[in-house]
Amino acid sequence: MSPALKLLTGLAASALVARAGHIYFSQALLADLGGRAGAVMAAHGITDGAVRWTDARGYTFRMALLSGTAAPATRSAVVAQVRRLDGIAGARWEAR
Repeated sequence: MSPALKLLTGLAASALVARAGHIYFSQALLADLGGRAGAVMAAHGITDGAVRWTDARGYTFRMALLSGTAAPATRSAVVAQVRRLDGIAGARWEAR
């Protein structure tokens, strides 16, 4: 087997393992983070709150995109508290 073919085979195998790991573990991770962010929203009395982890293009990030019915002061408090949660890179409030 030529060195170039070995390299390409190794790259393909590495990419496959990385993609499978991302698909398997990201769902559990985002479910845990979403549950904690949802608990913060519920503690502030937001009953129709939602947390998204994907942007408009469909890319997944650890940036919590929050939405729901709340006063501006409550939104600010929730965003600040969610940003402090371990594992969340940031948070912002978005219109539905």
